[in-house]
Amino acid sequence: MSANSERMMYDLDSILPPALVSEVAPGTNLLVSGPSMSGKRQLMLRMMAHGASLGEGGVVVTTKDPATDIVEDYRALRDGDDEFLRLIDCVSSQSGSEIGNAMVQSVSSPGDLTGIGIEFSEIAKEAGGNGVERLRIGFDSITPLLMYVDLQRLFRFLHVFTSQIQSNDWLGLFAIDPSSHEEQTVSTISQLFDGVVDIRVPDDGGREARVRGVTPSPTEWVALD
Repeated sequence: MSANSERMMYDLDSILPPALVSEVAPGTNLLVSGPSMSGKRQLMLRMMAHGASLGEGGVVVTTKDPATDIVEDYRALRDGDDEFLRLIDCVSSQSGSEIGNAMVQSVSSPGDLTGIGIEFSEIAKEAGGNGVERLRIGFDSITPLLMYVDLQRLFRFLHVFTSQIQSNDWLGLFAIDPSSHEEQTVSTISQLFDGVVDIRVPDDGGREARVRGVTPSPTEWVALD
């Protein structure tokens, strides 16, 4: 990897409000935390599509919905066909298939952590072989995994997964629904991440977000588009 790519920050400008954060360092792992229907996936895919517009590759691990749904949502944001886009589908059998220009590999279930890790390592090798140095990885979502495995095993898996992202100077974006877990569980998982993007839905409508961990101090809550 070139020294220039190591220094280049990951641009989030125009995706998150300026009052939150406009860029993060290579190797950053962010937890995108919010309740169901708060738009976590949409925000993650917007971050990834923005990266594609800058020539970066993308990988999505989907544990909730089939890859076809993810690609449809992604294509609504970006219709380019030149980027490196790969998916690991944990909910439907589409292994080896291609949706548009997005290649899909499947694992047996969201609980197949070994399978997810193997497929991700293979995609990482493929990216390197294609000269793709910068990747944005979206993980939608951590929450279903805890229906299949215990917290200790999940923690070990995420530690390896996030460490791989960190060591390669990529950007990791991991969704979680904190309302589905005990507070201590979320606190334990959060230790693995450099920062958190919290999303909430106020009673009067709309969405708000704040950022913790990758800013000098937690930001105020601000409206999301």
